[in-house]
Amino acid sequence: MAINNFSQMQNTLYPASQALPTPILRSSDGVLEAYGTVVPVDGTAGYITGAIFQQTDGGANTSAYVNEGSNTSCDFNAVIADVPVAYGTASGRGPSPEIWDDCPVLDYTLNPQLGFHVFDDLQSGIVVAANQTVAQAAALGTTGDWVAFALTGTAISSLTTDVHGVVTLTVTTDEDADCGIAYPINSLTSGMFSFVPGKKLWMEARVKIDNITNDKVNMFVGFTSEGQMATNHCLAGAGGDTSNVAHASFKIEQADGDQWKTQHNTASGGQVVISATGGTITISAWHKLGIYSDGTTVTYYIDGIALADTALVAAALFPSDVEMNFRLSLNAASADSIVASVDWVRIAQEY
Repeated sequence: MAINNFSQMQNTLYPASQALPTPILRSSDGVLEAYGTVVPVDGTAGYITGAIFQQTDGGANTSAYVNEGSNTSCDFNAVIADVPVAYGTASGRGPSPEIWDDCPVLDYTLNPQLGFHVFDDLQSGIVVAANQTVAQAAALGTTGDWVAFALTGTAISSLTTDVHGVVTLTVTTDEDADCGIAYPINSLTSGMFSFVPGKKLWMEARVKIDNITNDKVNMFVGFTSEGQMATNHCLAGAGGDTSNVAHASFKIEQADGDQWKTQHNTASGGQVVISATGGTITISAWHKLGIYSDGTTVTYYIDGIALADTALVAAALFPSDVEMNFRLSLNAASADSIVASVDWVRIAQEY
């Protein structure tokens, strides 16, 4: 088949896809572009370096290939690795594809006028001895990029046995013992993150807890307004609603220790429970908790899967346009030793 000009090529009807590749363009050095249902086997001759192959029955990451070999020995590799591959899988250790697939991390890194992106793998650690207020912990210089407190019967430490960086929050045998960490370190005076109408926001944290028995523990993971670094500010001592604190968060409430509760509130409003049973917790197993706002709707995620119940940024009791920070708190509801762990936190926001 001889193609004499571009117009003729545009109107040429090529054969249906088959296993044997069908060339579309060819030069004197070899095939420039081809298509078919089977990618040319490595080592096949006749395709120039840079040749494109379209796998017509392919799918994600298996639809377009480029020859990175030579015209005497081809080596076709996928042209584009989709974001889900780049981030891993929903159940894997890394960030979840469904949350992050539209986050322009590189754009925010190169041009901070567009937005910002932070990822803390907690390699720098957080170590706070028992009975340390926020000021005392800060004076010791052991909180890394975070602010923290560990009141009587609690402690915060880096898990030295995990090379990836894990921080543990421990409450011991003192009922109502309370401890917490917040990012960034200026959380007492200013907020870094905000749900802005029309702007996107992403958050995900990887956490676990070793006791999910009812009436044993309260735990808070998510955003809260600045200055909330003291006992009972995000977790009521008896496990009740977090009143008069702006937040959008996940919570374990002592009455139902094996469920993540999704919730939000404004500083002057009442607690809004999106779902009292957002997701079941597995004891001592890592769970990834995520919150994503497309500027209109806020969706909560557990282990990379969107929950059915959502919130609106414009809702009367949703903390839109409120400066907030990330916080994780643990509160003992019984005289039991309980350990919560955090592996990493990732947050991005569009400006």
